[in-house]
Amino acid sequence: MADSIPTSTATGPSMTALATEIATLGVPDSTEEPLPEEEEKVSAQALLILVSLLIMALLTSYYLQRWRIRTVHETVLSIFAGMAVGLVLRFSTGHYIKRMVTFDHTVFFNMLLPPIILNCGYGLQKTQVGRNLVPVLTFAFLGTAISAVVIGVLVQIYSWTGIERIEFSLLDSLILGTILSATDPVTILAVFEQLKVEPKLFSIIFGETVFNDAVAIVLFVTLSGLRAAGREFTLAAVPGMLGSFMFVFSMSLLVGVGMGVMVSLMCKHTRLYEYPSIEASLVLLISYQSYLFANAIELSGIVSLLFCAATTRQYAYKSLSKKSKRATRYLFHLLSGLAENFVFIYLGISLFTAEDVKLKPVFIVFVMVATCISRYSAIFPLARVLNAVFKYRHPSAPSSAQPVTHEEQTMLFWAGLRGAVAVALASEVSGENGALLRTTVLCVVVLSVTIFGGTTPQVVQKLGIRTGVGQPDSSDDDDGEDGPDGEAPRLSSVLWASSNMPVRAPAGDDACRALPALSTDGSFSALPPLPAPTNTAPF
Repeated sequence: MADSIPTSTATGPSMTALATEIATLGVPDSTEEPLPEEEEKVSAQALLILVSLLIMALLTSYYLQRWRIRTVHETVLSIFAGMAVGLVLRFSTGHYIKRMVTFDHTVFFNMLLPPIILNCGYGLQKTQVGRNLVPVLTFAFLGTAISAVVIGVLVQIYSWTGIERIEFSLLDSLILGTILSATDPVTILAVFEQLKVEPKLFSIIFGETVFNDAVAIVLFVTLSGLRAAGREFTLAAVPGMLGSFMFVFSMSLLVGVGMGVMVSLMCKHTRLYEYPSIEASLVLLISYQSYLFANAIELSGIVSLLFCAATTRQYAYKSLSKKSKRATRYLFHLLSGLAENFVFIYLGISLFTAEDVKLKPVFIVFVMVATCISRYSAIFPLARVLNAVFKYRHPSAPSSAQPVTHEEQTMLFWAGLRGAVAVALASEVSGENGALLRTTVLCVVVLSVTIFGGTTPQVVQKLGIRTGVGQPDSSDDDDGEDGPDGEAPRLSSVLWASSNMPVRAPAGDDACRALPALSTDGSFSALPPLPAPTNTAPF
């Protein structure tokens, strides 16, 4: 074999000459890592691409909201922009830069997911979610389990048919089911916030998706533990899985609540309010620490962070200084928005820059259909049970007072698009079917965000869901003279203050002093001057 390899350069350049030519042109070899002195430059180029796309996404979001364009959402445009850049990178750059911009599950779980969960827990509207706690927990726990089982069974049936020569064990099929049972309706909730959809529907979808991600991840970890131990899924293993699931979930909850209580006690019994920057930083870092600590001891970081943030908002928020209250709310919201936009760009680029791509078009379409069937099975039957129980307990109640109306059920079904959590979980799967599973999940996520996320405004209008309502403001958002966003005081506060102030008739020219009045645009203007009183004696 060695003698058959041509060594002459008559028919083409030698490997040495080719390498010299590449080095001369400055094009990095796609099979080699960059030299240490070039690594910083390549890293800067990769980050420049991602940051530039993020800036474009934010500017696009600004103009879409400024011009009130509802037909398309910025998350859909972010995915397509990432796909376009990923397609260019696939054929124009080296291996290292493509690997840096490709979706990395460690970056997602450790850097991008925590801000999103922290903002969800910190902004959890306890009043609305509490009123709809039964449907939220029903869809989050039972709905996620039903969705995972339905997808797993359908994929196993497809494997038995032998189409495209795909062979999945029952355990592999159920793992794929748990991955795709994690919903991520960031696009849906963003559209809801812009349209100011009624609080009840918003709170149900918000609460369901927050708990859904936690449940799906714990189920995935449980099934992956069976696979790592070399065991197959059987009905006899179900009790052990349920016990493991309840242990992980409950212990993660306790860790999160414990960290939140620690933050609350620290803020209450110290004078941190005198140093707002330190106070806000500690709230952020200790919450993040609960996430890392839970993951380090093989618990659920999402569950821990979610309940830590909710506990902190419930008990520590009132002890924070005014500056820290504003800083934490706006900082968490800012970090969450950046992470969400970054994730969608990340997904779009990864569709073309992923290295181990194994594309099965028929299987992708089948899994997409199976995902829709599983979402239908997880929403409508459970909603009918909830409504039946409510009707039995309140026979005279009108149909509009049901826990979940038909319009809300349809919107819940439409909100079941898949997102970055599913892609991150798929990235942890290895083995013979690992590449196929990762490619399939990524394609399903892009399709679901494009189809369901892009048509949400039209579906809301078609269903006749109330808009322009908005979410109720928390009464303890801010203390002080200004409103929650730094605007002027509300008229009710001005009237209350004026009605409780001692009144004394002014004398001389001060009698013509203008009084504040609330104009139509919400700002204060001046009334015409009042005539001077005839009696200047004090009251």
